[in-house]
Amino acid sequence: MKLKLTTLVFLFTYSVMVSQTKVSFTYKSVPVNEVITDLEKKFNIKLSFDSNIVGNQIVNYENKASTLEEVLMVIESQTNLQFQKVSDRYYTITNQQGYNFQKPQGLDEVFITEYITTGIKKRKDGSIVITPKSLGILPGLTEPDVLQSLQLLPGIKSPNETATELYVRGGTPDQNLVLWDDIKIYNSGHFFGSISAFNPYIIKDVKLYTSGTNAKYGNRVSSVIDISSQSDIPSETKGAFGFNMTHADFYVKTPISEKLGLMVSTRRSYTDLINTFTFQNLSERVFQNTKISEGNTFFDSDPIKITKEFFRFSDVTAKLVYEPTEKDKIVFSSLFTRNKLDYNFLNEAFNDTSKDELDVENQGISMKWNHSYNPNFSQALKTYKSYHNLEYEGSNSFSEGFSDLYVKNNDIDDYGVSLHNIWRLNDRKTLNFGYDFSYNKVSYAFQYNTDAFDLGDLEDRFNFSDTSINNIHAAYLEYNYRKDDKWVFNIGLRANQVSLLDEFYVEPRFNFEAKISPTIKAKFSAEQLHQTVVQIEELVVSNFGLESELWILAEDNISPLLTSEQVSLGLNYDKNDWNLDIDFYTKKIKGLTSFSRGFTTLDFSTGESNIKGVDILLKKTINNYRTWLGYSFVKNDFKFKNLNNNEDFPANFHITNQINWSHSYTWNNLSFSLGWNYRTGAPYTKGLGLDDADSVTIVYDKINNERLSNYHRLDFSSTYKFNFSPKEKLKGKIGLSIFNLYNRKNTLSRTYEVGFNSDGNNVLRELEKTSLGITPNLIFRVEF
Repeated sequence: MKLKLTTLVFLFTYSVMVSQTKVSFTYKSVPVNEVITDLEKKFNIKLSFDSNIVGNQIVNYENKASTLEEVLMVIESQTNLQFQKVSDRYYTITNQQGYNFQKPQGLDEVFITEYITTGIKKRKDGSIVITPKSLGILPGLTEPDVLQSLQLLPGIKSPNETATELYVRGGTPDQNLVLWDDIKIYNSGHFFGSISAFNPYIIKDVKLYTSGTNAKYGNRVSSVIDISSQSDIPSETKGAFGFNMTHADFYVKTPISEKLGLMVSTRRSYTDLINTFTFQNLSERVFQNTKISEGNTFFDSDPIKITKEFFRFSDVTAKLVYEPTEKDKIVFSSLFTRNKLDYNFLNEAFNDTSKDELDVENQGISMKWNHSYNPNFSQALKTYKSYHNLEYEGSNSFSEGFSDLYVKNNDIDDYGVSLHNIWRLNDRKTLNFGYDFSYNKVSYAFQYNTDAFDLGDLEDRFNFSDTSINNIHAAYLEYNYRKDDKWVFNIGLRANQVSLLDEFYVEPRFNFEAKISPTIKAKFSAEQLHQTVVQIEELVVSNFGLESELWILAEDNISPLLTSEQVSLGLNYDKNDWNLDIDFYTKKIKGLTSFSRGFTTLDFSTGESNIKGVDILLKKTINNYRTWLGYSFVKNDFKFKNLNNNEDFPANFHITNQINWSHSYTWNNLSFSLGWNYRTGAPYTKGLGLDDADSVTIVYDKINNERLSNYHRLDFSSTYKFNFSPKEKLKGKIGLSIFNLYNRKNTLSRTYEVGFNSDGNNVLRELEKTSLGITPNLIFRVEF
């Protein structure tokens, strides 16, 4: 017994020592074979592999103190290799899932292998890559929700505490290009943005661009969020299922043959059957100041009850991977997401009834064919179709025999095809070029009918509909050059022909990174971007209080083309497990309208946004403990014609300062994370009173002249992984997260409306939306 115990203690101690030992490395275009030999000597491990898999690949890496885990992550990011731990000393090396060895890899080198925690890397082209499978624990999250994970990065905010409403460097959520396996997504969330619409357990990686955007991306002016699901052909059937306090999920991937594989996943809320504490808290935040939370009251004293209460969300994905030859790979992907809400109300005093139905769907399918002609030239042919539909119907039936009906629709048909080429001129130079075509058909309609009284000509004002079609032909070219690990730059150009506006637009892109000392690197980027599809604030059918924004195509008489220009300059310091990353940027967005920004005025006006900011990230790693401090400063001013006396004023949701301080610690299979979030209050326009001169209207102060109180909260999370069997074929995971640990009541927004008191007199009502209170969440998962 003592011998067994001593052996176990020795093995555990040895494992910890090997994983935490730090060694100095200097690899400059060193063949992988030599790197493997070096690792075996320095860490006293054995790596088993097929020499044909390794090939002639090379590694570039220099660090004075790296653990084995960190070095293996670097090798994986620069090659087609994947490392699997068999025991404390033995590892196997295989091909990475979904990796095409024939495809030239260009210059997608990793700049920082662990940006804030494991599974988050920063590449030399300025993009950030998140790999959910290896993502370390984050505060407030027990599952690797990709959109919520992005909010821990400096420069990315969600003022409404949602997963999907991401304000990136002063931009708005509709200015973010969100892709799922090359399918454009127009509604990326469930439950009005509380949860992202993407199952994190089937995602391979997420690429985020906030500046110096790759030339192959177009038609957005703020950021790119490119999500790719796993695309390997598994050797055996694998899957998982689990649940938390809002939904359950399941996925399975299985080989059909050696050259054909299938992956299917599904998620569904079960809160229409079980009302959990977590879902109840989310509901209270989501439905604030809407007909649902207020019981559809007209007067404050109305006795109202809900006679029907139904809400459900779901998503389904399917993927087929076919590799007919070593040089070809064909992938078919599909995605379907849906949110459905149905509420009925009854006024018991007057027997009046009311109904509200909302249905939001996003569907998409894509096909991608990768073909490698030789090790230096490859091609990718891609096509997709995306469909977004929003339908709302609200009706009232009064005991006197009168009734009214509100109807709102928004449809988007979006499909496209592109050809992307990668030509590796030599070890230092790569040329990317291609063609991109997209078709957009956008329709919207508002309707209001009533027989309560004679509207006369006014009735026509409540029946609007429009359909617009736009084609974009785009060609792009990008040149990448690298000189060892000293410096690298990408310079690109994208040219767009927009049919709806009959205009031609050119977008230059540039990104540069240079090593100016062993510990300091400098970076610079600049870009110009355009956007033809935008969201506007719908003010006709606004009585429901949810989903008030609609997509439309840019037209000169309603919403002009959006244009963005951004320049960014930064430094990175990396030494002794300290990392400091600083980015200064300036950004201008033109083509904004008063309809798209949702101001209190009904007058149409155009304007621009001038943004200046700095993003800072400081991180320190001590063995299994990580702490990082993120800080963002931004000055975002609007200027609109004929608004605010033509003077500048703070942008909507302009948050000047934001701080995220996070910690994580892992001990064996147990992980903990704690994070504190602080930000200055958002601006709002104060209501001063009512004007009863002609019709009752609200008198406002200067636009966004007041600010809400400062926001802060503390989040906690913990997970534990275990095995159901000694062979580790059946694995489990349990977790607990607590959002807003000390139950801070934060005000998210403040607006005003005309209401009525019990005497039927007009009164000015102040409406506040408050943050989520203390909200725990539990998860349980099984992998097989």
